[in-house]
Amino acid sequence: MGDNMSDSDTLDHESEREETESFDTEPHPNLYRHGRRYSLTHLEQHPWPIDEIEKDRLEEQHVLLRELFEDRLYLAPIESPQNVLDIRTGTGCWAMECAERYPSSTVRGIDLVNMQDEWVPPNCEFWVDNLCQPGWHTQYKNIDFVHINQVQGDRQLLSLLLEGSYSCCAPGAWVEIRDMRVQLDNPDEDSPFHNYVRKMTTAHARDGRQLDLPLHFGAELTRHGFSNVTERTYDIPLCTEGRDKLKGRIMQNWTAGLEGYSFTLLEKHLGKNFTESVLMCASARRALKGKIEGYLQIQVVYGQKPG
Repeated sequence: MGDNMSDSDTLDHESEREETESFDTEPHPNLYRHGRRYSLTHLEQHPWPIDEIEKDRLEEQHVLLRELFEDRLYLAPIESPQNVLDIRTGTGCWAMECAERYPSSTVRGIDLVNMQDEWVPPNCEFWVDNLCQPGWHTQYKNIDFVHINQVQGDRQLLSLLLEGSYSCCAPGAWVEIRDMRVQLDNPDEDSPFHNYVRKMTTAHARDGRQLDLPLHFGAELTRHGFSNVTERTYDIPLCTEGRDKLKGRIMQNWTAGLEGYSFTLLEKHLGKNFTESVLMCASARRALKGKIEGYLQIQVVYGQKPG
């Protein structure tokens, strides 16, 4: 994608939806490609679809992860957060549910792209903001809980988010980050899924991203001054045999996003065309019906700003 747009690319300079008070007032031009919608403004930082297909998948993922976490929205030991930031809020479903569970709180969801609903609880608001800028946090004060969603292997963004969170948090506040990664037992194995993971690892590296970044979240929280850092890993088996229903649905949801997750980076860095990418993702999905040994790891890490 990027600068090399083909005849199949179309632009839309209208706002993504009618503005409400929660959103900034600048229109966000869209790029339509192969039936999917992207943010043209932030394509470099967010090379993934922002359309209804992806929104539906992410909202289902939120429900499934909440079930995996035994109906908890977060694992950090804070009972009733009052001033909450949901960073990389995506569809905003986590922020809205947090606002509904804690009606005395104020919850703000922040992201580069606008994927959120127009109608939100009265104590919830969304802002489209450039989280890649060092001063993104300056308008937020005395936050007692920061929830950070997937950073997609972007170490520089992770550092900016943790620096900003530390600055705007009150003493004793908690920060929690969650993400996913694939852990293969035999990474050199020659299956279509292993091949897909290798290609995506290369494409991410060329884009300045690292797929194993969730393994470093604990060290990064410590490096940025947080204490009481705690890590929790949920292993979802890649192979279908012996997997319970919930874990099966989590894998199904994750694999449904392979094309949207992969296409831009595979084209940009490995020269794959749309058909090649679709076939690679389909082959990877088929391979997962066999005996691929390893896990989709869901990593949750939290830490506290010293009092």
